[in-house]
Amino acid sequence: MKKWLLVVGLITTALGAHAAPFPICMYNVRNPADVPVIKEAGFTCIQSYYKNPEKLAPLAQAAAENGLKTVFYPNEVIGSAYEQAAQNWPMLAWYLVDEPDVWKWPRSRVTAAHEKARAAFPRHETALVIGQGRTTTPFYDLPDNLMMDWYPVPHLALTSFGDNVRWAKEGQTAHQAGEKPLWGVVQIFDWKEYKQHRPDNERIGRFPTQEEIRFMSYDGIVNGAVGLFYFNFNTRGTPLPTAQPEWWARVKAVTQELARLRPVLENGQLVKNPLSVRAPLLLQTRLYEGYLYLILLNRSDGAVPVPKRLLKKKYTLFSVGEKADKIPPYGVWVLKKKK
Repeated sequence: MKKWLLVVGLITTALGAHAAPFPICMYNVRNPADVPVIKEAGFTCIQSYYKNPEKLAPLAQAAAENGLKTVFYPNEVIGSAYEQAAQNWPMLAWYLVDEPDVWKWPRSRVTAAHEKARAAFPRHETALVIGQGRTTTPFYDLPDNLMMDWYPVPHLALTSFGDNVRWAKEGQTAHQAGEKPLWGVVQIFDWKEYKQHRPDNERIGRFPTQEEIRFMSYDGIVNGAVGLFYFNFNTRGTPLPTAQPEWWARVKAVTQELARLRPVLENGQLVKNPLSVRAPLLLQTRLYEGYLYLILLNRSDGAVPVPKRLLKKKYTLFSVGEKADKIPPYGVWVLKKKK
């Protein structure tokens, strides 16, 4: 436990020196008409699995018109009639490969993909996503931005998302890439919609609750993520707002809250906590425009008493909900206090 808390402390120290945009990005966007809906939900960028530049160009235009960034595959754009125009697309990063650790890509192949993208688009950055925090082949230092996806609902511990974010940050640090952004990819899908590796196994799955989406988001943040992606916008081929409005409402409630907190996440200075907490509670504090913003997590499946100091009136809830003597299972409080 002491080692784990030390690692979190090192993450906090490292992040204190890093000031960069905090992207809130939606995966698997296909239709330019959906971009305003995504923006209204608090997102700042979109990712698409399309590779054809004829399909990417309208998405790039819609994103630019709505003030959003884009994350696209560069493969078919490079060398196409769209390459010159793509120099001015609102790119957050070019998406090199999805889970090279899962697909057994060697470092040399990832390096070549990164170098090719940077040569074609010298003003744009690159990104790749790994499927777990610890990978056999170290990819941590290869892209400009590292992403980590881990989807635990309902078959794994909810805290395993934050754990894998932390392990990915450790991997970056170990490979002298600790200053590079790490973005966590949060689950917003039902595992039953996907092919099982063992077809003889019982299919399990459900869509995460709003509380689970919110916990994973903040657990990622306090463990080192400086941006969050959400996978994905579609369920069984239809956009969530149309197919499952109630599911979309769960996502939207979380991402709009994060959008309100974005100035703090982007420009707030990580500082020493004003009080100490014990596991399973985890606390992270930022200083922004004369206020302290505290993110308090309960990383357990039972209600846990909170320090009485936080119940005082000077600690007000920035986020939803009400203060109580105990924080609920996998609960999150975001508190604000005048410094």
